Amino acid sequence: MKHSILARLDNKLDALDPLLSGLTADQIQQRPQPDNWSIHENLAHLGRYQEVFTDRIQQIITEENPQFGRYVADNDPGFAGWTALSFTDLLERLGGERATLNAFLSILREEQLTRIGLHPVYGPMTVEGWTEFFLLHEAHHFFTILKLGGVLRSADQPMGLS
Repeated sequence: MKHSILARLDNKLDALDPLLSGLTADQIQQRPQPDNWSIHENLAHLGRYQEVFTDRIQQIITEENPQFGRYVADNDPGFAGWTALSFTDLLERLGGERATLNAFLSILREEQLTRIGLHPVYGPMTVEGWTEFFLLHEAHHFFTILKLGGVLRSADQPMGLS
């Protein structure tokens, strides 16, 4: 695996510190838009998808061109276990799973990294391609968390102050 990919995986969760800065545990659980996930649920989704991603990579390196359906968290019974975690436990588990994922990816051989898995929208991708997709997906949710944090912080400000 390219060092740059592993480095991004290794350091990406550090971005949560500034994204979550100043938010209370109650705010992290709030849904400013009732039909959309809270920050906690976004993080739970990332944690659960990290497990799903690891399983998919294991399939790619052991099976010939496995094909995957679109992952939908709300249809995944494993997602509920992540959302039920306390915020502290969620962050701890997310970090632990990330360390496991990095260790796993770092020992893959070149012939494993070039194996193909079929995505329903993006087509055939190598293990490194899947990992780039994982990072982009995670970045999308980090951006969502940034926006939610802004809404929650703004709602907490007294009228007339900015």
